[in-house]
Amino acid sequence: MAFNGSDSVQSAVSTFLRAEVLAARLEATARAEPEVGNLWRSELALAEAVASAGLEGIRISEGDLLPRVALNGGQDADPTGAELALSLIRVLKAPGNPLRHPVRSVRRFEKAAGTGMGPGVDPDDEPHGHRLNDAEIESLFSGLGPGDMPILSAARAAAGYAALSQRANPIVERLIFMSVDSSLRGRIARGTGPEDILRGLSGRVDAHWVSPPALALSHRQFQPWSPGSEAGLLTLGAGLARVFEAEIGRFALSRDWLRRGRAAARGRGGRSRMADVVQAFGTAPVLSSALLAETIGVSIRTALTILDEMTELGLLKEITGRRTARIWAVPGLGARLAARPSRRAGLQARLALPSAETRETPPSRSREQKEAAAQAMEQAFADLDTALGQLSALQIAVRRCS
Repeated sequence: MAFNGSDSVQSAVSTFLRAEVLAARLEATARAEPEVGNLWRSELALAEAVASAGLEGIRISEGDLLPRVALNGGQDADPTGAELALSLIRVLKAPGNPLRHPVRSVRRFEKAAGTGMGPGVDPDDEPHGHRLNDAEIESLFSGLGPGDMPILSAARAAAGYAALSQRANPIVERLIFMSVDSSLRGRIARGTGPEDILRGLSGRVDAHWVSPPALALSHRQFQPWSPGSEAGLLTLGAGLARVFEAEIGRFALSRDWLRRGRAAARGRGGRSRMADVVQAFGTAPVLSSALLAETIGVSIRTALTILDEMTELGLLKEITGRRTARIWAVPGLGARLAARPSRRAGLQARLALPSAETRETPPSRSREQKEAAAQAMEQAFADLDTALGQLSALQIAVRRCS
């Protein structure tokens, strides 16, 4: 892959600069309002995990995940797909830092996505391809650090894994993409910690990513994920820009929820614990009454009283539809997760999935062809780096003259 001509390079530079500017706006907003950023990323992690599975032809929706967590039956979806999506959510909410711990991070991604006998994956269905050794994994992230463009650097690392693994698992490629995006935008993320009993649906997000590649490629229609090709890079950049524009508005909804919750808490008496409940859901936006009671230090009866009150105010949504063992969520997540009536009839006809052509599976290539493809990929990224560097130098010169 190499960009053919100056027009092609300029188009790519324009696409990625627009995406980076919009991403930086979201990043700055999330940094300035961490509670809102946590709510926003919690919802986005759910959507990205489901979209990433969908790009590989796995029939799953956000509403299919709750039965796996709440054990409330009526599961129409393939449980393997639901388990995969839950595994991806847990990684996305705490991806760690592959720049500092590359091998440990990638092995964890491989396990979550099934390339390392991960949860919910039949060993007979393990994808074929080359399993990278430790040195190959370390090479993916060498030279990356502060000051690099997050989206382009993330695409380069994902493309490197794709080339070396012979496209063994595109889901791992996308996890690498988001983890690099996270690492280049914020402090070191832990990537480990106590597992919440709601299996990733609750708990704080320990990440700084803002760029969801699977959502970018399924925002309006399914597009192929191909970070190592010119067309794939341009499609990804344009798709991310569209998603960022939409997410800026969604971020405002999370901010409005926090504002309304705090306003409702101020209107209660001095002994009310509603302010603590708002804070608890701002940190962990899906909770049961027992989890909430433990979090804020009250009885389950008191927790249930406040939960019912906040549900009546429209600040929370009960998502199981049951009278016992209930679970509540903030409205944005609740609308995605809420239990739905059985939909097995007609499911195949209604659910749009990417075609086999979209789910790119390249043919076997000789060693010489693989080396040529890798060199072409490096040349394309080098072309972009050069053009972006020239643009940056020009902007600095213009500022000095003004």
